[in-house]
Amino acid sequence: MFAGGDRQIERAADLLQYPLIHFNWTNRDPEAPTWQRWLAIARSIDPSIPNANRAWDLSFREELHAIDAVAAGQGIAICSDVVVSGELEAGRLVKAHDLSLPGYGYYLAGVASHPRQAHVEAFSAWMRSIV
Repeated sequence: MFAGGDRQIERAADLLQYPLIHFNWTNRDPEAPTWQRWLAIARSIDPSIPNANRAWDLSFREELHAIDAVAAGQGIAICSDVVVSGELEAGRLVKAHDLSLPGYGYYLAGVASHPRQAHVEAFSAWMRSIV
């Protein structure tokens, strides 16, 4: 995601003109959405993307801090569509490129025959409607 800018992004390689903002995944999950994974997938589509290991221009421990930096125009970050949906809808952030990484799933678990089952069902229906 990014807050916009003067330079046009037409190809994945164009993102490398901007500072890349990274945030640390504490569990070191190999499937975490990182710039390394994104660039590897982008290179498989566009081999002209440099294969050099790039140091991140900014790095944060929390995704929300990375999002704040993007909103302040400091660069581009890989963010959860769910977390930034409000910023996307309001136009404060835009998708920099259509290439997306597979994300983590969200699950709703509940107890069968719960006294507030109607509330659980309503919440579940709402969650499905916004995703």
